[in-house]
Amino acid sequence: MATPTAIIRTMECKLCHNQSEVSVTSTCCGHAICKCCLEGTQKDTYNVCPICLSKEFSFCEVCTNKDKGCDWQGEMSEIANHLASKDGCQFEEVTCSNDCSIVLQQQCLPNHVEDGCLRRRVDCQYCHIVGECQFIENYHKEQCPKFPVSCPNKCSDSIPREDIGKHKTSCPLEEVTCTNNCGTILQRCYLSTHAKIGCLYRKVDCKHCHVTGQHQFIDSEHKEQCPKLPVPCPNKCEVGKVPRDDVEEHKKMCSLELIHCEYHELGCEERVARKNQTEHNKEKMEEHLSFMKQKLSMTNQELTDTKQQLATACHDLKKAQEECTTLVASTEATLTKLQAKITEIETASYNRIVELETKLYHNTQQFESILTNPDINWLATLYSRSSKLPSSDQVLPVFVKMSEYMKKRQGKIHWYSEPFYTHPKGYKLCFQGCLGTDHLSVGLLLMKGPYDNLLMWPLVGDFEVKLLNQRKNSEHFLVAGDSQDNGRKRVLMKEKSSYFVWFNDTFICHDDLSMTTEAVQYLRNDTIFFYCKM
Repeated sequence: MATPTAIIRTMECKLCHNQSEVSVTSTCCGHAICKCCLEGTQKDTYNVCPICLSKEFSFCEVCTNKDKGCDWQGEMSEIANHLASKDGCQFEEVTCSNDCSIVLQQQCLPNHVEDGCLRRRVDCQYCHIVGECQFIENYHKEQCPKFPVSCPNKCSDSIPREDIGKHKTSCPLEEVTCTNNCGTILQRCYLSTHAKIGCLYRKVDCKHCHVTGQHQFIDSEHKEQCPKLPVPCPNKCEVGKVPRDDVEEHKKMCSLELIHCEYHELGCEERVARKNQTEHNKEKMEEHLSFMKQKLSMTNQELTDTKQQLATACHDLKKAQEECTTLVASTEATLTKLQAKITEIETASYNRIVELETKLYHNTQQFESILTNPDINWLATLYSRSSKLPSSDQVLPVFVKMSEYMKKRQGKIHWYSEPFYTHPKGYKLCFQGCLGTDHLSVGLLLMKGPYDNLLMWPLVGDFEVKLLNQRKNSEHFLVAGDSQDNGRKRVLMKEKSSYFVWFNDTFICHDDLSMTTEAVQYLRNDTIFFYCKM
């Protein structure tokens, strides 16, 4: 028999009771004997089993997992392969190949790896994500979007977790608010019935007048006012009910309506139903005749009184006619006297007009002689006459004088004229001149005046300004104006406003002012004149 070789597992020797890695097993009794004990016994017993003393025995290698149920026997050289091979010892303890740290027999490993290991790789049966079993079963199961969960309203079948929100928008057991804004909260399956039948805010038509409104309004407030709602006749006649707005018309023909007797104006004070009028007339015929006699007697008396009143009125009228004739005669005499007085006044007025026209003619002749005489400054003379009035009384049109012109030009100053008014108690204005090196600019300035509270604002009107020719009363220089609306507003804080009319955007050149011809001279005696009208 071949000498046993070393094995990879330790076994307890039946003779020395020590754990040994080099041992064999007897075929007769199956006990393990270490190599040392085996060699010692074989010298003495000559192939006799040292345990059971049987002569018919041999030594072989058995699986170290024999006590666990493995019945493998073989050569010592094969035991290592038997224990390590997947197809070998099925009772050998191994560690799970998924690193889950569990130790189990080889025969249990396939089932454990496929079905029992918490770290085995599995697919989520709902979303098919791959991961460890313990992750899929524990953590991922609580988050999987495809995992079927019960409807929060417990309506029916399970629903994928990600579809819960969408499902709730159509779930028949989801609580919703009434679409008519009545505030009622109810399950969706009852919403349609509520909105059509039970909601007080639902839209309905009045079946009588067809007005549309909320049910609670139509059924309560509108019902008390609906003009077409059938209501009972106030007299409870045989017609029954009539539309509310036809009640008054119905009463005009209702057979039970109480009306005055036909002879009411004659004195009958009774009120009877319309249908009983004929019967009433028959019953009260004598009484009605009596009323008629009394009325006839009263009418005759009234006729007599009227005749007397007419006679008196005719007498008064005749007397008034006589008084009118006397008054007309007196009025005609007065008119004759007035006509004579008017004729006298007209004659005196005519004589006065002739006298004034004569003086005007002589004054005109004298004025024309001044205008045609080149040695006389007609404008200065006219200005002296026009300026006799105080400045506070001067109104448009006005003559404005700027003296010491050359001195102002050299000083490049702003010149302001005496103020004047557009009309009596009107807008207060003045001229402003801006004298530069080679030009003169002229503008009208609106000032704070004493009558501003009585005037309309802004100032409205067009102005014309002329630079006057001092040679003769012609060929004056017309200065064009450019109105500025902002300057036409009332002056509140300052004495003067900004310009509201700025004349001559191209300016007036000083050389043009100094120009002197036989017919034209604007600058004379270091003075210029402006004429302004509105």
